[in-house]
Amino acid sequence: MSKANVEVIRAMYEHWARGDFPASFMDPDVVNSRIGAQTPDMEGEWRGLEAFGRAFAEYLQAFSDLRIEAEEIIDLDDDRVLVLSRHTAKGKLSGAPIEHEIGDLFTLRAGKVVRYASYWDRAEAMKAAGLSE
Repeated sequence: MSKANVEVIRAMYEHWARGDFPASFMDPDVVNSRIGAQTPDMEGEWRGLEAFGRAFAEYLQAFSDLRIEAEEIIDLDDDRVLVLSRHTAKGKLSGAPIEHEIGDLFTLRAGKVVRYASYWDRAEAMKAAGLSE
């Protein structure tokens, strides 16, 4: 099952790299967390597809030309995948260029993301994935 999960995540990031963010990769009961964001209004936890969609849309609204690209996809076990990703954009209000390395930890069930924890600090993501202390 883990190779299939990696392929699901790879396909999702291919969409995201093109600026396409379909909800079809998410389970209706998905739990999404943003951990360690530099601005408090970007942190939080959202439950369910509708709440996830609103939170993701709010995140997207802060930026123009946002690109989310997977740099490394790591198969952790039967149901978890870690993605080391890079977000590049411009601040919508400031126009300032933004580039940040993120760690995204996904749990999948039946080919859908049931948990998506996005860590602003890759080291924290690696720790949560059990890859470092």
